[in-house]
Amino acid sequence: MHGAFPVNSAFDLIEHIHRISPYAARAVYARLVPRLIPLAGGLKVRIRELSDMRCEVTMPATRRSRNHLGTMYFGAQMTLIDLTVGILLFRRFPPGPFGGVIKRVEAEFHAKAKGTIRCVCEAPVAVIDELEQVRTCASGKVEGWVPAQLLDKSGTVVTEARVLVAVKRFDRR
Repeated sequence: MHGAFPVNSAFDLIEHIHRISPYAARAVYARLVPRLIPLAGGLKVRIRELSDMRCEVTMPATRRSRNHLGTMYFGAQMTLIDLTVGILLFRRFPPGPFGGVIKRVEAEFHAKAKGTIRCVCEAPVAVIDELEQVRTCASGKVEGWVPAQLLDKSGTVVTEARVLVAVKRFDRR
């Protein structure tokens, strides 16, 4: 039944799938992310949860992500944070009409990252409201700080981060 709903991009399709099955939408996102961000393909990341306000992604400790001490590389941790924040932003501001970049990351380490870690990015309503202004503001650009946490299997916070994101609207005229 072609034409039953408008599909302007893969993200429109995923949004339609999400209304039917959030689980299926997460599976499609998981396949799409390595195509958008090739580095993610080798890290075996999995999207556990995705909504308008929250994204949770896991990454196992593998030969690629462990350092010589048997803990997660700093770069692997920051990549997981980047991916999680990016996925949440892709959901709200799909590529094409919008563009987004990470401008700054402030991280604080609390414990060693061993085994599978998960990144939880839950954007506060105030931050989402601030970023949503990109749709109507004259400059077409906004910035906001998005929090993220890395947790180990037991739920212990390994790393806390604040990520400054910039979102730009590409006017289509």
